[in-house]
Order: sequence, then structure tokens, then C-alpha cells
Amino acid sequence: MIDINELLGIALKVEGTGYSFYKKLADRTEGERKELFNRLAEQEREHGETFRNILGKFRSKEENKRYDDEVAGYLKSLAEVSVFSEKDADNPPENLDNAVRIAINVEKDSIVFYSELIDYVPEKSALERVINEEKTHLRDLLNEFRR
Repeated sequence: MIDINELLGIALKVEGTGYSFYKKLADRTEGERKELFNRLAEQEREHGETFRNILGKFRSKEENKRYDDEVAGYLKSLAEVSVFSEKDADNPPENLDNAVRIAINVEKDSIVFYSELIDYVPEKSALERVINEEKTHLRDLLNEFRR
């Protein structure tokens, strides 16, 4: 069995490693690319705060539900494939195209994970905002990749 705290903890990890990944890319680039990666990093940091707030509400209200193994396993699997690897977060690929490819895949997986998670949290509007921003990240990264 898994509980919502564990799933939100995974979401926090996704956002934290995303912040680190984008910050490091920003440090290696200039101009519009630097601005893009700094903006993405800042939004990932804000998403982490959103998940911390949701997690705090669960802990304070003791609304922490446990989910059956099938649902929990599905959500956990979705989350695990969407996490930036710590290796990539600590040292993004030197080749910018490869780094952007990794980021595109993680953003897509994050959108799917958060869209599934929304049914299990009371803060639906906050999570919808995160999902919409992740969709914007995906569009921005796809535009960057096409350059």
C-alpha cells in the first residue's frame, strides 16, 4: 500500500531535480536560452512549494488515505519514470539537444502523473495550475528543440 504523502514526496523530488537540471543548463547557456532555463527552474521551485503546501494540508487534516496496490503501483510507476535521474540533474548532458530531449520526456511524464494524481488531492486547482505550467514548459522546450 502507498499513501498520498509518498506520492506527493515523489512529486517534490521530480520538481527539485527539475530545478537543479534547469539551473545547471541556465549556467551553461546565454541569451534567450539562459532566460528560458532560468524561468523553467524558477517555476519548478514554485511547483515544489505547491506540493509542500498540499502535503502540509494532508498532514494537518490527517486525510492521508491509503490506496490499493493496483492504483498505488500505477501511480508510483508513473512517477518513477518521470523523475529526472539524479545523474542528469547533477550533470546535464553537454549536448544541449540531448538535455532538451531529456527535459521534454520528463515534462510529458510529469503531466501524465500529475493528471492522474489530481483525483486524489483536495487542492485540485493548485494541481491544475501546475499541470498547465508543465504543458507550457513542454511547448517551450519543443520550440527550443526545433531551433
